[in-house]
Amino acid sequence: MLWTTRDYVHVDRVACPWLIRRFVDSRAQFVFLPRDQITDFVAKTGAIPFDTGTGIELDHYEENGIKHCTFDAIVRKYKLAEGDPALAELQKVVRAADTSGGLEREPLAWALEVVASGMPLLCKSDHEALNLEFPVYDGFYAFMQRKLVLVSHAEEIKAMESRGERREFLKKLISQLPSKMIK
Repeated sequence: MLWTTRDYVHVDRVACPWLIRRFVDSRAQFVFLPRDQITDFVAKTGAIPFDTGTGIELDHYEENGIKHCTFDAIVRKYKLAEGDPALAELQKVVRAADTSGGLEREPLAWALEVVASGMPLLCKSDHEALNLEFPVYDGFYAFMQRKLVLVSHAEEIKAMESRGERREFLKKLISQLPSKMIK
């Protein structure tokens, strides 16, 4: 599928392509354009627009007084967090990093803001920024999975003597968690 959004990526416009590639379409292609060119591009190509700031389906929205970002819209449309509590936790962090006032509510959101602000300064294109930032989101997702395993297997993990033994145990259990990630 071909997807399009505004150029000059930041938190949501990196998180969404990561989400799309990892959970919706592993071969997705992304085109970054100035906002005023997106409508014509979509009409000519049939690309799926997201995070355009123009009120389309896959954009920011407000529900029950809570501001949601485009990451939320994609998770909702494709029902990605159902049965995947790690993705639901990552969704909260992305929302906090991308919506006003969120950085104060969610400490982990600062990490995404730091990466989203710094990485593009090292890049020549939005695509290069995605390549550098996707591993950060992979790590965040694994961290959320790890948190779940640490809670559910705390006693077993506490009894292990070495970091290596704990890490291998965590990796094994994480691989067994429910996830809609495309393998």
